[in-house]
Amino acid sequence: MSAYNALCSSTSSIDLNNLSPIQVFIRIKPNNSNDQYEIIPFKYSSNTAILTLPNSPPLSFDNVFPPQSTQYDIFESIIPLLHLPLYGYNSTIFAYGQTNSGKTYTMLGPDGKLSLAADLMGIIPRTSRYLFAAIHKLTSSSPSIQYQVRVSYLEVYNGRVYDLLRKNDNKSNNRLHSLSIRGDNQGNINVTDAVEIPVHNSLELENILMQGNQRRATAFTYMNSSSSRSHALLIIWIERRERSISSLSREYTSYLGRLNLIDLAGSEDTSRSKAEGDRFREAININTELFQLRRVLDALSASSSYIPYRDSTLTRLLQSSLSTTQSITILISHISSLNIDLSETLSTLKYSQIAKCVQRTSIPAQKLCKNIDTSDVMFGDYNDPVQCFYRRTVYIHTPSYGKIFARLAGHRYDEQQKCILLIHGSGPINSSMYWNDLVRRLLLTTSSSSSLSPYYFVAIDCPGYGRSDGDKQTIRSYPGAFIQEIIDCISPTTHKVYCLIGSSQGAAAVFNALVEKPAISSFLAVQDPVSHDPQRFVCIKQPALLMYDTDDDGHPVSVGRLVRKYIPNNHYYEFASSKQPKWLEHNAHLKLLQLFDEYDANNNITNASSLQLTASSKISVPSVPACVSVAGGIISYLSSYNREPLYKNSKEELESILSAYENQSVQNDDLFVEKIEPERIEDDESKAQRLATELAQTQCDLCNQHISSSDMSKSLRLPDCRHLLCYSCCCKTIKLNSYECPVVSCATKLNVSSSQLSLYSLPFSSDNEKHIIIQFGNSCKLTSSSSQRYEYTAYVKCKMKNVIDSVSFDINPKYPKSAIRVSEAPYELVRIMNSEFTCDFIIQWDKALNWPKLRITYYVQSKQDSFTRNLLVRVPYQGNTMAKSHKTREEVVYNWTDRDRTKPNINYVVLSYDYSSPSN
Repeated sequence: MSAYNALCSSTSSIDLNNLSPIQVFIRIKPNNSNDQYEIIPFKYSSNTAILTLPNSPPLSFDNVFPPQSTQYDIFESIIPLLHLPLYGYNSTIFAYGQTNSGKTYTMLGPDGKLSLAADLMGIIPRTSRYLFAAIHKLTSSSPSIQYQVRVSYLEVYNGRVYDLLRKNDNKSNNRLHSLSIRGDNQGNINVTDAVEIPVHNSLELENILMQGNQRRATAFTYMNSSSSRSHALLIIWIERRERSISSLSREYTSYLGRLNLIDLAGSEDTSRSKAEGDRFREAININTELFQLRRVLDALSASSSYIPYRDSTLTRLLQSSLSTTQSITILISHISSLNIDLSETLSTLKYSQIAKCVQRTSIPAQKLCKNIDTSDVMFGDYNDPVQCFYRRTVYIHTPSYGKIFARLAGHRYDEQQKCILLIHGSGPINSSMYWNDLVRRLLLTTSSSSSLSPYYFVAIDCPGYGRSDGDKQTIRSYPGAFIQEIIDCISPTTHKVYCLIGSSQGAAAVFNALVEKPAISSFLAVQDPVSHDPQRFVCIKQPALLMYDTDDDGHPVSVGRLVRKYIPNNHYYEFASSKQPKWLEHNAHLKLLQLFDEYDANNNITNASSLQLTASSKISVPSVPACVSVAGGIISYLSSYNREPLYKNSKEELESILSAYENQSVQNDDLFVEKIEPERIEDDESKAQRLATELAQTQCDLCNQHISSSDMSKSLRLPDCRHLLCYSCCCKTIKLNSYECPVVSCATKLNVSSSQLSLYSLPFSSDNEKHIIIQFGNSCKLTSSSSQRYEYTAYVKCKMKNVIDSVSFDINPKYPKSAIRVSEAPYELVRIMNSEFTCDFIIQWDKALNWPKLRITYYVQSKQDSFTRNLLVRVPYQGNTMAKSHKTREEVVYNWTDRDRTKPNINYVVLSYDYSSPSN
């Protein structure tokens, strides 16, 4: 590779001025000796890149590869483009042409499969090996340069985008999970929820390719035994990170390049391929997508002000690749040497010539992101400024319950030091952060400038709470097994802790755990506990501290008095928060230490060699056990998460620490850990340009209608994606479904206020119809990171009262009487499953309405949190009901998967009925 060394030396080797925005190569497929058709007498010169057909003028391209050209010949010609992403530029390589012209052979290898044989290997596997060799050379020559490579593999099949790398999907059901396309404010086109897999060498990338190719849509036709029925896009993200060796800062400069390797499905003459059924529909969709691609090339070559990228899924997905301002592209057009293919050959050459005529409007710029942090958990965080407190956060890796988030405080060099395990309640206010103040007071009381505290504190987030994933029922139903696993991790030798502390539901968990496993703790302390059958607690022999608020109706003191009766060694305290609102704050830590002093004869004896300090001594940090991983420092310890409240003392200390450390940087050698997307901030110049463009826009982005000056003020500019919707018709679409932008393939989440939505009417407003809005969808959450099982909640909602009689959830629609009926709101079905599943919603209306049942065919989604859609039910108006004398249809079906995707936010169904006379 003569170009390799020249290109690898420095960025100065890359001169984009000499590269056309779209370079066009022609590859002629060799003729098999068994072909009986006449051969086209091509004349070509690979040196001058001129191709001549009979009775036609010479055609000029950037490269012409005759039939005898090898796979290596093709690859060597594209090397300059492969090197661009290594320096933050975007480049694209297309394979284009009719079916059976050799596109997949060029990109992968023979028979539509990935070949790793030296002479048959296609562009994609050769690119994989070349890129990692180049990365190795660059990083070896400079210790301040690192690279991260990520890969996505997508296909466009029948006008929809699918992920070829999606886990737990086989080739057939991969068709069920189409993805959305959206653009960002920098004009980049991305696929929502597409899997991105980090790769570290060519072997990993080749394995990913093989995995994805098994899912790609291929089929037999009479023109090709392994015909590609989809357009495949391999996207390789290459991030170059540069750091100044002399700098103490962990900030670095990042260049993000993107390499697109695209194998387009071939245009197809259905009369020759004899495509029928699914093959025919695939061929029609392929030809339609390619026709739209040619329209885009026409518009680009004519320097048109409007480029129809949005007219098809393929061109929308390729917008960044085809843009003359964002990418350098090589189009490898494949043609046949057979006379029978002359028509398709001429068409391919025609559009190849059009592509070559595309002119550059500006030089593509490097994707430069300055001062990017890493995902290192300690970046932006700090060690505890109070050295003897040593507060930080960790994840405890339990065998059965996954990663458990925990706040740690104090130093522990061996298990002789007294570990106190704190377990919170079931509400957000009772998170592990709740214990921060108690722990701080205990540390202040038991440590000094010359000695460390003899206590070591672990406050956990139970499964399903705070930052620990899992099932909330764990701490309620299996507290003994769960708490034992935590203790085994933090005390692997003794398998016990010094004291267990719990509040509310956490207190009930502590009681129940000690009943099951009485040897796990030496002491017990609870605050406002809930408990059942306190008679069982007679077996708890540990000294116990019991604290109850007589004003707390949620934790009745009558239960506390029963607990006091049955636990023999107890220190019991009651207080009224209405009279003593800070009793716990001022007394809990002191009462706990009194308990320890009374029952532990060795409580005041410490190991002088490990606990005594001098003014000049520096405390060494104990090693982290294998089952514990660092989650953060003092900032993580003091910061609230999700619904957790930020307590006053934590807030004040957090503000003080941030103020003290804001101008300091922390040295960390583990710089290149994981990709974090940079925050994109719009500068004043870009904002001014955007506003000028928006002010000049007079066309609706959804329906393409012209917006008059009088209607412009009432039209709606969506705040995030900046699409413009006309007032006359399109603003109505978000009135019904205000979840996502209604513009095709955008899928940006909407952020429109309810007051603004109220300005627009519902679609299909009419005096002859009654309108009801049905909301349906599902929520999804991971029950356990170790089991990969999900809890799905499918639901149907209706704000109008007394309309729905019942909702049946049918997860086996093919079988009779398989539906589960729910007769009262909330209409929900909860299932714990390994993957998504079919679930039809059958709505039975109030009998007085005499309406046909409504069946919504639905596929439960694995999206995080909640996936919701609204359905407008249109009922022909006859008073308040359909006339009972009419014969109603038994069932009306709304197929959610067949909804109108051109206007995805206008989902409606009409409850029509039969006007014929009723039968006697």
